Amino acid sequence: MNRYPKLLLILLVALPLTLLGWGGVRLASHEKERVKANIQQLLTGQLKEIDRSIADQLETLAIDMQQVTSINSYNLEELRDVVRNDPRIFQLFVINPDDVLLYPSPIGPLTEVERDFILKTSDLVNDRQLQLSEKGASTDGKKQNISAPRGTGKVKSVVLARQTGAWFVWNWGPGINLIYWQRRENGHIVGVVVERSRWIADIIAELPDTQDVSQDSESVPSRVQIVESGTTVIYKWGPYDPDSEDAPTVELRLSSPLSAWQLQTFVPLHLMTAGRSGTFNLIAGLVISGIALIGLAYAIDLQFGRELREASRRVSFVNQVSHELRTPLTNIRMYAELLDRDLDTLEPNSEQPRKRLGVILSESQRLTRLISNVLAFARQEKQTLRVCRKQVVVDEIVRNVLDSFRPSLDQKEIEVELNLNAAQSVMIDPDILEQILGNLISNVEKYAVDGRWMKIQTSQSEQKVRLVVADHGPGIESSNHGKVFEPFWRASDELSQSAGTGIGLTIVQYLAHLHGGEVHVQSTDEGVQFEVNIGISSEAEDKL
Repeated sequence: MNRYPKLLLILLVALPLTLLGWGGVRLASHEKERVKANIQQLLTGQLKEIDRSIADQLETLAIDMQQVTSINSYNLEELRDVVRNDPRIFQLFVINPDDVLLYPSPIGPLTEVERDFILKTSDLVNDRQLQLSEKGASTDGKKQNISAPRGTGKVKSVVLARQTGAWFVWNWGPGINLIYWQRRENGHIVGVVVERSRWIADIIAELPDTQDVSQDSESVPSRVQIVESGTTVIYKWGPYDPDSEDAPTVELRLSSPLSAWQLQTFVPLHLMTAGRSGTFNLIAGLVISGIALIGLAYAIDLQFGRELREASRRVSFVNQVSHELRTPLTNIRMYAELLDRDLDTLEPNSEQPRKRLGVILSESQRLTRLISNVLAFARQEKQTLRVCRKQVVVDEIVRNVLDSFRPSLDQKEIEVELNLNAAQSVMIDPDILEQILGNLISNVEKYAVDGRWMKIQTSQSEQKVRLVVADHGPGIESSNHGKVFEPFWRASDELSQSAGTGIGLTIVQYLAHLHGGEVHVQSTDEGVQFEVNIGISSEAEDKL
């Protein structure tokens, strides 16, 4: 016992010194570079996640546009309906195998949008840029895989028999534009110019709100922005506002087809230069040392507190046992004196002396049970209890135990309902069964006397004997079902509340387990029920 406090005190001194020494070692060179590399790695990982999210959106859009361009009929009004009904499409176009723009046709009636499209896209047909871009698409002319974004539930790939399809990036107007096209089986090229403002808005919708500048206290304050062609800021978010001349802390080029866009992250300069001195490490070492000291102090308090609580429980146990012993001894003495006085004036056929003797016998048996419980608990602590099986009838043992309680039960007006169905001889330890049943009945006497009712039920099978004791008492809260079997535990420690010692149910559970059985407690609508299952064996097994 004395070695533990000494060991804890040694650790209390040695551990902080060790931690402080470790903190000094951590003040090695290159701390600044290490911190910077860690932050850059973290920020780069965040940018890659954003890039993957944007790529997933474009993959979804590619699958939708592949379905839009999978047409072999080129009726003018039908093509115009496609454009009108899909707000994501700026313009749809068709080029025949002879590289002639079939729709919108330069010689046909044109809308204003179609006319503007023809003027600005002549190089797509005349310079054959789409045909040249086929080198970047599938080269076998048979299939192309378009990965569906994660979590969309869409088919992982789209197989286009003898077709090609790809994104084409076209610099037109304020920035890059996206064209999705594919070559159909009939040799025609069908493509769509995706509405720039729409696909950019869809991407931005999945990014953090630029107005939401709330920042977790443990996170790094930063600014993230999407830049087109290295100059034009498309979108930005984050609470940090860098100077215009600040270079990005990390930068990542987006995946194709948005490879002209860059993701940039800015963080304050002082965070990137952390670790220039040993201050941070010293503070960290002191904090860790403080935590260690608190932990060790708590361990010491826990150790001594456990011992003190155990001692307190044992003192309480002694007080309860003293109270338990005092009550039956007082009754035995009082009724013995009354019996002695009655003998002086004994009348023929008088029942009064028999009643006195009945109380003395009952209290003596009560005292015997209490002493048996204390001895059983002591043997349990030393693990010296043994099972001694005999050929007995369970129902007879139940009746004998109940008869010993009869005077007390009648005095307290407790009605007993018997349902005995274990009349066959079995190999069990009768002393263990008597002590288990005696403790359960005694429990009813102490805590459920107001219910004025108790039920004892028995049954048996080839493997076990089942004993049930139920009452109409105040019951036990479900949260305390496990606690009732703990030694010394009582709902109240006040002597006036009950005369229990707090070890009766502990002995019940231990004896049941010792006999190869188990105990279950169950709250009912009117009280509580204890069920004890005890393992049995045949006479032949016992001889083995």
